[in-house]
Parts: sequence; C-alpha cells; structure tokens
Amino acid sequence: MADTDSSLNEYERQRRANIERNNALIRELELAGLSADIGPVSASSNKRLVAHKPRPTAKRAKTIKKEESPAPRRTSARLAGLQAESEAVRIKTEEEYATAQEKAKAERQRVGGDIKFEDIASDALSKLWTFNDDDADSQNEEKVIAGDIVQLRKDLSSLTLFEKFEPNDIKITPERIYNIGFHPSVSKRLVLAGDKIGHLGVWDVDEVKREDEDEYPQLYLFKVHARTLSSFTFAPSVSEKVYTSSYDGSIRSVDFTTGVSSEIYYGGLGGEPDAVSEIHFADQNLLYFSTLEGELGRLDLRTPKDITKFRLHEKKIGGFSLHPSAPHFCATASLDRSMKLWDFRRIKTTRSHELQAKYLTRYDSRLSISCTSWNSDGGIVCNGYDDTINIFNLKESVTWSESFAAPEELKPSVTIRHNCQTGRWVTILRAHWQQYPLDQIQKFVIGNMNRFMDVYTADGIQLARLGDADLVSAVPAACQFHPTKNWIVGGTASGKVCLFS
Repeated sequence: MADTDSSLNEYERQRRANIERNNALIRELELAGLSADIGPVSASSNKRLVAHKPRPTAKRAKTIKKEESPAPRRTSARLAGLQAESEAVRIKTEEEYATAQEKAKAERQRVGGDIKFEDIASDALSKLWTFNDDDADSQNEEKVIAGDIVQLRKDLSSLTLFEKFEPNDIKITPERIYNIGFHPSVSKRLVLAGDKIGHLGVWDVDEVKREDEDEYPQLYLFKVHARTLSSFTFAPSVSEKVYTSSYDGSIRSVDFTTGVSSEIYYGGLGGEPDAVSEIHFADQNLLYFSTLEGELGRLDLRTPKDITKFRLHEKKIGGFSLHPSAPHFCATASLDRSMKLWDFRRIKTTRSHELQAKYLTRYDSRLSISCTSWNSDGGIVCNGYDDTINIFNLKESVTWSESFAAPEELKPSVTIRHNCQTGRWVTILRAHWQQYPLDQIQKFVIGNMNRFMDVYTADGIQLARLGDADLVSAVPAACQFHPTKNWIVGGTASGKVCLFS
C-alpha cells in the first residue's frame, strides 16, 4: 500500500513538473491568454468532460461610410425621347420600304383614257410602220400547194436560230414574258411581247441600232398597262393597231401611226376590276374577252360602251378561242378542270339573271386546263397541268346548226404526254396553232421545259424540236408561229427572245 502511494506521489510530481514546463513555454510564446484555460484537473475530470463557456467575441468597430458623389445613373432612351441606333435603322428601313411601296403602287395605277407616248416613242412607232396593208393582210396571200409532212419536217428542223444577235442580247421586255407573237406582215419581221408589269416590247428584227461602232438589236418598249399584259391581237385587215389586255382590267389599242394608246374597255368602274386574261376578234369590229372571274365579255368597237357579259364558268377562264371559220363558236379553258364549247348564236338568261351562251359539250381533265386553241380546220388543242396535250378533230363543227345536238362529252382524238409543270417562275405553257398555214398543214407549237419549242401536227406527229443548248439558256415558255410563215419565236422569264426562221 505504501509502494502504491509513493508511486502516485511520484507520478503527481512528474505531472506537475510537466505542467510548469508547458506554462513556461506558453509564456515564452506570449500566449498568456490560452494558459489561463489550462489548470489542474481534479480527479472527477477523468470521469466526464467539462463544458467550457466560450469567450465573448470582440465587437467589430463600426465602419463609417464616406459620403461619395453618386455615379451617373443609366437613363432610359425611350423615356428621354431618344432613339436607339437599331431603332433608328429600323425606322429608316420602314420608311424606305413604304416609299418603295408607294412608288410601286403608283406604277400599278391604271392610267385611263388616251396615252400619248413621248416624241421619241412616237417616232419609233412611225418608223415601224414601213409596210402597207397589202403586206400585212396575211389571209389574202396566195396559198401554196399542200405540202408533204416529210418535207415539212425537214424544213422545220432546218430552221436556224437568229444569227445576228444571241438570245441573251435580245431583251425585249424588262420582266417575264407572258405572251409573244408576230405582226402579220410578211415583208417586215416584227416581234411583239407583253410582260408581267404591263410593258409592250417590239423587236424590229431586220433593223440594227448603232452606237459608237457597236451594233444592237432595234428594240422599242412602251408602258401600256399597270399590271400583267395578258394577251394581244390584231383586228382583221387593220394591222396598224395592236389591241392589248391586262390584269388591270383594261383593254387598250396602240396605234403605230400616231403613237397613241387608247382605252377601249375598263371593267373596274365601281369596284375592283376583273382581270382580263385573253382577247380575240370575231370580225373587224366585234371583240371578245375572258376574265379571271369566269366570264366572257363581248364589245363592239363602234359602240364600246355597250358591253355584254356571259357567265360561262364559276372559276377563272385561263384562255379561250373562237372558231376561225365560224366565230360564233367558242371554246373556253378553266381552272375548274374543264374545257367547254359554246354557241353564241343562242343566248339565255340563267336563274341568277346572268346571260349565258348555248352550252354544247365539254371535256373534263384531271387538273386545270391552261389554254385552248381552235384552228381553221376546226381542230382544237388544249393542255393543262395533267401533263397532256389533247387534240380534238372537229372538222364538221363549221356546219353545226343552232339546233345541233353535240355529244355529251368530247373525247380527244390524240393525246400527247408533255411536261407542263412550269412552277412559280416560268410562264404557263400554252399550245397555239399557226393561224393560216400557207402549206395547208395544221400545226401548233408549245414550249418545252428542257429549253426547246416542240412543233406537232393535228395528228400528233412531232415535226420539230427547236432549241440550242449553248445559246438558249432559259425555257421559251411563251411561243408562237407567224400567222402564215414558218417563223417561230419564243420568250423567256427574263424577257429575252429566241427566233427561228
């Protein structure tokens, strides 16, 4: 027991010596604050831990903010009435767009009454008129003996592209050509074309314009309508005037001798005009016209205010044709996918109090029909978006009486597969007969989407495919024969012309 006490005392002495040594070391390190927490531990401290009260933290000195001058605040340009740079640009762009729209609207405004072209234009028109009526009257020209189809195929295939100028140099109109054709003269080659914004372009084929030792095609341009010039024609035996129609609802005449364009008809009095899609003469005075509202109109040039309209379709009439040998017969092509034949010798009033010619018969297509054309032998050709050309042999039609009972539905005698999918930027393809073929072989021409022009007979025999892969760079969608000569002209979406003769 004594040994145990002596060992504890020794242990206690050693422990206290260690404590003293540690305290001395702490004092040397100037950590006197910590040494206060270290003290002798009682025997009971071996049994439990004693919780020490944490030292109070020293209070932070209160910082005093220095008063500084306030920085300039970001102000609202909108509240200040100022425009941001992007806003100013936007407004400027909108103003320029509005100005352009007003200008375009002004250009689309129809000019009523007579239009006197400028002196230079009048002089150009008078220069064009260097032939007489006998030259222009193609119907009085002596006909040749009926030709051989084999020989005709050789003749047409040998037609050559106009060599003096390339098609890219013959820009007859500034915009897309919607229709093209020849003046009926046989002594002077004149090509006329109507474009998307109402221009009438004229190309004097055999004349040349010279500037500084350079030669250019002799082209003339006249602003006749405010919107698309949809068609043009010449009155029989009155070839010093060309008659034009337009989507602006008007029909005008352009006199080559006086340089004056006169308004013959306007269908927009009291409202939005009905766009005129095509015009044809039944005789020297009687003019027929179709509208995009499904009507066919008739006016006499001697009393132009007396206009008769007939309801023939519920949807637009894209084109129509009169029988050349019996002009009281009419064929219409419509968006309603039908071609209908009418007899204008008999008129009736419908239940809706609209006039209508006697309905004869019809042909129904899978898709809309773009055009119809009647030749002097009574044959009809039509084509549309079903990619077919249909030919109807109606030679006996010239003898039809007023009481004639036509078949309920027409059946084509010939059907030709042909790509008519022109899309948005190419003029609709339309087949057109040669009006008065001197070789007495009925034939028509139609544009080809592969940049050619195809020529067929009334029996569907292909006579020629005219084009030039190197020089004809666009589809000659609008194309036409000369009324009597085997000259063929085509017009493109860029306003350029290719002539084969």
